[in-house]
Amino acid sequence: MASVGFRWLDILEKEFDKAFVDLDLAIGELDPEELDIVYRVRQKLCTLSSCFAQLTHKAQTIFQSSAKIEVKNQ
Repeated sequence: MASVGFRWLDILEKEFDKAFVDLDLAIGELDPEELDIVYRVRQKLCTLSSCFAQLTHKAQTIFQSSAKIEVKNQ
């Protein structure tokens, strides 16, 4: 069961990374006169990325604990 969690987490991280890069590239195509908007959006992307990293770290810790319990109970 824990291996499913690790696989799920890996897929989710890859999807997040791809979406993040795609969005960052799209932001880079905005009009250079709108630098203030680009800056604010990139700040929000950084915050979003940080929150996602913390969430995945916590999930990984939970999956590792579950894996240890599964091994112990076998």
